[in-house]
Amino acid sequence: MKQKIAMLAAALILTCGASFANGTDNNIPNSIQSDFSKHFARAKNVSWQKENEYYKVSFALHGNELFAFYSGDENFIGIAHNILSEKLPMMLQADLKMNYKDYWITDLEEYSINHQSGYIISLENADQKIILKSDNLNKWSVDKKIKKD
Repeated sequence: MKQKIAMLAAALILTCGASFANGTDNNIPNSIQSDFSKHFARAKNVSWQKENEYYKVSFALHGNELFAFYSGDENFIGIAHNILSEKLPMMLQADLKMNYKDYWITDLEEYSINHQSGYIISLENADQKIILKSDNLNKWSVDKKIKKD
């Protein structure tokens, strides 16, 4: 379970701001495309991306922009969507205000793996970018720090 969460977190981090090719892609295994079509039959604006260790599909469903992730061995990992910061649990909002008040939010996603939710947030200031994650819903942990040039 923790390995799936880590893989989804890595997938979300690596694909923030990426562009996608529309429709199905010949580089995506048929079994993944078939599984996706079966579980998300009403998806629109489907776009695929292949990364080193996983596949990401971006799509619209019932007016929401969603992302589904599949492992390199073609198993469903989980699903994610962008959210507004006020939709975070109160403890996570308070932690951000207390410990990261000099940063602005550049990306915020909620994910679900096997009915367990978590969050990944990208924060920036003039000097660095920080990626935090939370799967316990009350505290952030630093996943990555990137110094700006």
